[in-house]
Amino acid sequence: MEQGVQNDDDSSFSTPRLDSFTSTGITPPSSPPRKKMKSLTEIYEQTERCQFTQVTEPNNFQDSVKYKEWCDAMDEEIKALEKHKTWELVDLPDNKEVVGLKWVYKTKYKSDGSIQKYKARLVAKGYMQREGIDFEETFALVARFDTIRTVLALAAHNKWCVYQFDVKSAFLNGVLDEEVYVQQPQGYEIAGEENKVYKLKKTLYGLKQAPKAWCDLINGHFKLHGFHTSESEPTLYVKLRGNDEILIVCLYVDDLIYTSNSAALIAEFKNFMIDEFEMTDLGLMNYFLGLEVKQSDT
Repeated sequence: MEQGVQNDDDSSFSTPRLDSFTSTGITPPSSPPRKKMKSLTEIYEQTERCQFTQVTEPNNFQDSVKYKEWCDAMDEEIKALEKHKTWELVDLPDNKEVVGLKWVYKTKYKSDGSIQKYKARLVAKGYMQREGIDFEETFALVARFDTIRTVLALAAHNKWCVYQFDVKSAFLNGVLDEEVYVQQPQGYEIAGEENKVYKLKKTLYGLKQAPKAWCDLINGHFKLHGFHTSESEPTLYVKLRGNDEILIVCLYVDDLIYTSNSAALIAEFKNFMIDEFEMTDLGLMNYFLGLEVKQSDT
């Protein structure tokens, strides 16, 4: 409430004047000191001391070849493509268009801000594809965030551990039905065969049909191994055994989390996934889609 001194002629309160404080011996209130503005140099120095180490990602292939970590990342991507038998080198048939490729670079971080890995992805320029010729359907479902939170709440209530898998180069597993030709990747052209192109057998990131092809593939594998999908959430998979064992899997593109009240079901699921796909077993879930979770396996 605003302070005031009472006027003998008026019973109302008024805002005190400087001489009113002086005459009573009360020190008048002073204005709060102005905060010192930080210089740009101080802000930059503070940022450098921050625990999150931000790495400048290359904008193009020419920038990336200057750094060993990005060259290694591109080598790893090419090896993954060859391992999946993604393509074959051919002459471009008459009346066929070639889809361009580009390198995309991304630094992945852990929840504490430290660098997890350098990732180079060879991406098709899907905007060059023509609907009805180069692709048909493109729609692919992903789990809703509300569904993920519900699964975590269920696991926490029942004291179940939640585990996480990451599928390496997930889209490279998708089978391609259409006839698609792409150029040779920059920096990895075959000597003496520069005029040839690759005919795709599997999907590439960037292709319009890649997400759907991957989802169709993994959905088929889940159903083959006894999983059922939720009617309201197609990317929520449930497997039941007997009257008291349950395994729940939540899929978000190439990342998935799973929980169960049965150690046997957990072990079976891990084995079947590792046999079918190249996986990274991340163990107990701690960071997923920006959501950080603290748990222990005890």
